[in-house]
Amino acid sequence: MSPELVISRAEKFGKVCGILERYGHKKSMLIPILQAVQEEYRYLPEDVMNFIAATLDLPASRVFSAATFYAHFALQPKGRYVIRVCNGTACHVKDSIPILEKIRETLQ
Repeated sequence: MSPELVISRAEKFGKVCGILERYGHKKSMLIPILQAVQEEYRYLPEDVMNFIAATLDLPASRVFSAATFYAHFALQPKGRYVIRVCNGTACHVKDSIPILEKIRETLQ
């Protein structure tokens, strides 16, 4: 492995290693680990989830199952700020759509 690749991997997974150490590399702490990783990256990168699975000696499918089961987790990068607009029946009846359209127009 080239020195550049080793440095690149150390930089990429250094923060994740710190998070894993903070939680004692415990399999039972998978959800808090994923929460901390998402807080760091603003989403859960696929290669990071594979690294977590390998480090915790878990099947990658278990890590991906947890990440896709909970709506809190994102598999795609998010912006710094997340805006949510209710689109349930009660909100729709109270005209939430024009609000959503105005937000889209304003933020482009």
